[in-house]
Amino acid sequence: MSYTNPKYTYVSSQPAFDKLTNSVVGAAQTVSAKIEKAADEDKKRGEALTKAGQGASSAYVRDYIGKNDVGNKNTQGAVTNFFKGKGKEVAALTMATTGVNRSCETTGDCEEQEARLATLQNAPAAIQNMMETVLDQLDWEAIDNFDESQNPDIVLASNIMSGQVLFGEEQGYSYDLEEAEGGSYDLVFKGEEFEGGEYRINSAQLQAITGPGGTPLLQETQKASTQQFEVMKNTEIIQGANYDPKSGAFISGGNFNAADFAKKGPDGNMLFNTYTDSKGKETMIPVTDESIVKKRIKEGVSQALESNFGIGDENSRINDGQVRTYWNKVLSSKDWANDAINTYDEDELRNVFGDQKSTVEELKTRWGDVFTNWSTREDLTEDQITVFKELYLKQQAMNITSAMQNHNSNTVTSIDISNFGQNNDDLQQRAIDDLDKDPKKN
Repeated sequence: MSYTNPKYTYVSSQPAFDKLTNSVVGAAQTVSAKIEKAADEDKKRGEALTKAGQGASSAYVRDYIGKNDVGNKNTQGAVTNFFKGKGKEVAALTMATTGVNRSCETTGDCEEQEARLATLQNAPAAIQNMMETVLDQLDWEAIDNFDESQNPDIVLASNIMSGQVLFGEEQGYSYDLEEAEGGSYDLVFKGEEFEGGEYRINSAQLQAITGPGGTPLLQETQKASTQQFEVMKNTEIIQGANYDPKSGAFISGGNFNAADFAKKGPDGNMLFNTYTDSKGKETMIPVTDESIVKKRIKEGVSQALESNFGIGDENSRINDGQVRTYWNKVLSSKDWANDAINTYDEDELRNVFGDQKSTVEELKTRWGDVFTNWSTREDLTEDQITVFKELYLKQQAMNITSAMQNHNSNTVTSIDISNFGQNNDDLQQRAIDDLDKDPKKN
């Protein structure tokens, strides 16, 4: 059928499709260069995922990233293949739905053809947004202290998409771009390691998950030092201390009553470490009691657990991605954490689990069972959260005890004790009395 409207001039959509291809290819090459050096098996097959911002969880990402309820082949090949022939289809649809004698009126499907035309005309922008989001989200090499145990499907998809060695067509991997329902698109990754042989990322769900206030596909690991400084600041355990306004890091200054935190010996006297310099000057350093610090910081630790991990009284908004990565990369990797169970007596162990009925051996078994790599393939258990909270508290107590042990307020000398704690006569007299009792024997 001929087209007779002289006011219509066909403008091909193919240049827009080509521009998209070039743009996405450049972004893919950038990501490929960043992660080329990291093709080891562990990072390919990780098992924990997602920063659960605003209460979203890695379980949500795990369960919904491939679904659309909202409406090696390289990147160039995937995008080019998808748009192959689309320019001609746009031209045909435009001619069929435009002008006085529209052919779609004869076939009675103008609404369907107009909707199809709108989808194709919007495709370049929609797909470019999707591809750029995916390339940014899958760039795990850019994540500091990346948890190698993150979701294996997503990490494998990243390796395929970036064209890494060992993840090409020769090894049985590829991916395509397909249309999905509601004007959305699927990236379909293929390889035998995916369940069912393929893995899908849907553009609509990708936007819903990673959009404003959402959740990254790959989780950053929080820094232990950041947690420590936050707890110190919240509890004001060192009063008047200076913190960096940008990073929140403890800088210096402040004071505390060292005697209130000093460890006592069997005779009730403070324990000291004694140091003598080259001139024979003795410096008495009271031993800071970690158990006292632990009790003092509990409230501040609870605040940090709530704000940074979503762990509260009911654990209703737990950020399981944050919990997993901190466990896998920070807590469980420490020797002291693996040995911690041996330092708890029966009463302490029962208090941790809130269990007065099980035997001590049963409680220790429950504790030991959580010392695995925490995968997103299973939801976190109550015992995992319980042990996480306890070891997080212990970590903060250890770090803050060390900071206080080395603080100026924790130093006295036989010549000048004016900097011992807060400068008051009663406290100084207590220190003098202890020194008179020959602290070296303590």
